[in-house]
Amino acid sequence: MVFNFLGKFLGKTPQPKPTQITGLIKISGCENPKRCGDIIFVHGLGGHARSTWHPQELANDDNFWLTWLAQERPDLGIWSFGYNAAPFEWKGATMPLFDRASNLLEYLAVNDIGKYPIIFITHSMGGLLVKEMLRNAQTFNKTAVIQQTKGIVFLSTPHTGSHLANLINNIGTLARTTVSVDELKSHLPQLRQLNEWYRQNVDAMAITTKVYYETKPTKIVLVVDPDSANPGIKDVQPTATDDDHISITKPKSSDNLVYKGVSRFIEEQLLNIPKPPENQSPHISSFYIQRPEIENNCYQNIVQPGALIRIKSPRKMGKTYLMSRIFDYVKQKGYRTVSINLWSQENLNDLNNFLQSFCTILSLELGLEEQIDQYWNKRLSSQTNCTNYLKKYILPVIDSPLVLGLDNIDEIFPYAEITQQFSALLRAWHEKAKTEEIWQNLRLVIAYSQEVDISINLNQSPFNVGLSVEIGEFNTTQIKELVEKYGLNFSDSEITQVRDMIDGHPYLLTTALGEIAKGNFTLSNFLEIAPTNESPYGKFLNFYVSELAEDKLLKAAMQQVINSDIPIKIDSTQALKLRSLGLIKFKGNDVQCLCNLYRFYFQERI
Repeated sequence: MVFNFLGKFLGKTPQPKPTQITGLIKISGCENPKRCGDIIFVHGLGGHARSTWHPQELANDDNFWLTWLAQERPDLGIWSFGYNAAPFEWKGATMPLFDRASNLLEYLAVNDIGKYPIIFITHSMGGLLVKEMLRNAQTFNKTAVIQQTKGIVFLSTPHTGSHLANLINNIGTLARTTVSVDELKSHLPQLRQLNEWYRQNVDAMAITTKVYYETKPTKIVLVVDPDSANPGIKDVQPTATDDDHISITKPKSSDNLVYKGVSRFIEEQLLNIPKPPENQSPHISSFYIQRPEIENNCYQNIVQPGALIRIKSPRKMGKTYLMSRIFDYVKQKGYRTVSINLWSQENLNDLNNFLQSFCTILSLELGLEEQIDQYWNKRLSSQTNCTNYLKKYILPVIDSPLVLGLDNIDEIFPYAEITQQFSALLRAWHEKAKTEEIWQNLRLVIAYSQEVDISINLNQSPFNVGLSVEIGEFNTTQIKELVEKYGLNFSDSEITQVRDMIDGHPYLLTTALGEIAKGNFTLSNFLEIAPTNESPYGKFLNFYVSELAEDKLLKAAMQQVINSDIPIKIDSTQALKLRSLGLIKFKGNDVQCLCNLYRFYFQERI
């Protein structure tokens, strides 16, 4: 019976083989230079680049889920990796997993995979191959593939080996098995080591893992049991399917659990740039540079009950635009959103007025009637009244999560009582979500440039919990991408000139490139006038001159920085303030001027 099963399952006698497709096969969208990511399918033992994924195992028919995904997401490149992984020697040659991993890595390199975010969809041994490829990339410092790999879907992957490989090995007298089968033996030390490496490194590599496993036997054997299919990643719960080891890769329709789950996984990991509001500045909205690791982290966090995200960066670095992208993402899921970014000074001297104003704005933004008088009890504290207003009025009447964005919240920091009490409220609402279901629908996104410089009880602060996100300057790769978006053709030396003058500051860059793209300046003209009064940066730079003039200690610290050609030590308090303004950057414990634009401009004016 065993031999009969193996003959049916793996093929006992030589059969005419379908044409083996090897290498990275282009399915759809692979030539699109503006694609949002690459999806790469990797089959397993005895598999095929196309027929493995087809419900009728056809190698020449396009009606299968790879093309369905392409129709859903034409902005993605869909690929399938084909390689020879024959189970028996007479079925074809194969190579050890380590060698095949380096082979896959080279195929990725020659096809320029690594420019865009990547998700791997793997079956059986294909999952082991992708893990080994990533370990290979780490060993040989192939950082692009590691940095761009955002997710892996494992379909019945034997992370600790497959009992079927043991079964096949036991009948080696009938037909010699290949190294691919030998490497799949249950509990093989090499597989345990590979899986341990993946578990230890997956968080650092920022790779999200999704797992599906079979529950039906193939003929008489459960090829990969649930324990082996579980890679043991924290917070990753494997999903059972009504499939066997073969059918799990062959969804028959777009309603299939695996298909829908993978489609959703791709959506969560690789998202389009949301369409900006029509009234946004074209400099930022139309020429937005993605920070996929930051954005995807925010997207994954904001859907969690009671989420709190803190976005911190110097001025003009993109906090507001990141918040708007988070909002666009949750709106697609049916969430309600409210952004509050104007903090009226007339209300910042009285806590009761401040909280009533806050509740009024929240009501109006949600299209609700303001009911302050009904919910404000004079016998209770302002904080209690505000909490009750949200708990008993706002949250019950909306039938979806509410994402509340508090932009430029550091404008309230000079007002000690407001800052202390409002901070305590935000922290309390976040903590309530752990025990009260109603508060789980409130998600907070807080954006600010500077640290709170007044005393706040650590247990009452929202600035030390939740997801912390810091946005900095663009790196050279991102600068080049931005230059291309403006249709400019700068040489490497010209990129260096730009970076020498304005570093990777998003606002300074978009302003410069916008002016040059319009034909108002050549690059050399712009660099010449940038630190002068003729500069398009005039108002922006004058703001800083005024800020420094109002704070003698801050001004003195900045004078120290601009008069030094090397990083120096300055007072830590002043250093944090200057960094929050975006005027300096840290070099270890020392600081230096962010760019020559500031150095040249301020040397004559402060």
